[in-house]
Amino acid sequence: MSGMTLQVSVPSEARAAARAFYSDLFGRPPQFEPHDDFFEWAPISGQECWLQVVARTPAQPLQNRIRFRVNDLLQATAFLDERDIQHSEPSQLPGVVAFLDFHDPWHNRLGYYEDLAPSGAGTTYPGTSVQDQVLFTQHE
Repeated sequence: MSGMTLQVSVPSEARAAARAFYSDLFGRPPQFEPHDDFFEWAPISGQECWLQVVARTPAQPLQNRIRFRVNDLLQATAFLDERDIQHSEPSQLPGVVAFLDFHDPWHNRLGYYEDLAPSGAGTTYPGTSVQDQVLFTQHE
């Protein structure tokens, strides 16, 4: 494999609003627009990784979450707050990752994460589960 795409769908009548929302989220217009109802961004510079936004009826929101890596989760939180985008409280798995969750206006599940240690070098928690909420703390 040499690349991947992820796709979210929005209602057909929301295509202009979706283009504006994701353009703001990525800080630039789509890099590829082959149709009036199909927009594509490469969120990772230099990588063959694309997020596609497709307008269709009926639109089915993502059941899984796409989280985007940021360098500063608190700055990303402020970005969402400035736009009145509801989000979870930032939380963290100490020594590993901090994250928060939000949705686009069409209920696609999104989020941000910040690595607290280099990938693969973070703290490990043998004998535990990702479901063990006691391991997670508020990120400040």
